Amino acid sequence: MANKTMIAAIMTKVPVVANETHKLSQVLRLFTEFHIHHLPIVDNEDMLIGIISSNDIPKLIVKLAGRLEKLALDLDVLDKEVNLKDIMTADPTTVPSTTIILEAAEILKKKKFMSLPVVDNGQLVGIVTLKDILAFMA
Repeated sequence: MANKTMIAAIMTKVPVVANETHKLSQVLRLFTEFHIHHLPIVDNEDMLIGIISSNDIPKLIVKLAGRLEKLALDLDVLDKEVNLKDIMTADPTTVPSTTIILEAAEILKKKKFMSLPVVDNGQLVGIVTLKDILAFMA
């Protein structure tokens, strides 16, 4: 069944996204409010330009801690110091919605990713995660 089913059948069709102009505090709020671990970043025309993983945030804090050790790392400071372009993975690996689930699973395994943005005609149309694939297989 999975060898013929396309990811369009299991992807999140309206993913939570951020714009490149969002502040870090807004991104953190999106992760928390929507219980997500991957946040596509789009431009003003909903074209995918990057992705931020919840794993990117602790790495950012460690990186900034040395540089800002005399400043409190509160959200106001982080919002001023952090540009989303600096922490997102630009031009992430994507798949079209017609990708077969097993093909998407192979990409996730090979690249050690937990999610793949789904892009058709240059526009973000969804996101598929390892959890989506495992739920489908179960």
